[in-house]
Amino acid sequence: MFELNKEYSRENIHAVVGGNKESFLPARQGKIVAACLRAELNPLAPEYIVCNSGSAARAAGSTLARQTEAIPVFLRQDSDRYRFIGNYAVQESYTVPDECVPYIQGTGFSKQQISRVLKMRAVKA
Repeated sequence: MFELNKEYSRENIHAVVGGNKESFLPARQGKIVAACLRAELNPLAPEYIVCNSGSAARAAGSTLARQTEAIPVFLRQDSDRYRFIGNYAVQESYTVPDECVPYIQGTGFSKQQISRVLKMRAVKA
């Protein structure tokens, strides 16, 4: 599906998995189909994904937390270039603000601005 360490545009990613081209956790048919992350908002990615308290991020994080299947994870390299770093599945989900604090350092978010932190694990394709 995607080649490890190769860069893709959001259009390329969308063509393969679908979902919203602007969302960092695009969904299709009620499931999160990828993670398109920015290092400045997710400095511990791909092992941890930070979801802010905005309604879209809260809903996407909640949806992903319930999923068992892996999703392709991409890290933003430039304005529309995302490097594929592998397939990951949720291992744990933290929603208590004090549990989230260790994972939000460097994001610019306060613990009150975070709805969830997802601990991810790599899954072989």
